Amino acid sequence: MEQALILVILAPSFKSETLDKIRKIPGVASAHLLYGPYDLFATINVNTREEMRAAVTKIRETEGIKSTITCNVIPQA
Repeated sequence: MEQALILVILAPSFKSETLDKIRKIPGVASAHLLYGPYDLFATINVNTREEMRAAVTKIRETEGIKSTITCNVIPQA
């Protein structure tokens, strides 16, 4: 399983629908607004790297997103 935490900075044009759109992206397990240097975080749980790439790309392409940082979770041995 592939897991990641996506940290998001929202554009000034952010609308409340942006969060709903992110939550509906396949692979997004959760998404929440934040106070602090990042405006939103999403957790992704997928089976393959290709699915991870697709989910991250969809998030980045969502209207209202200014930038993202992807933090891949290291699997425990």
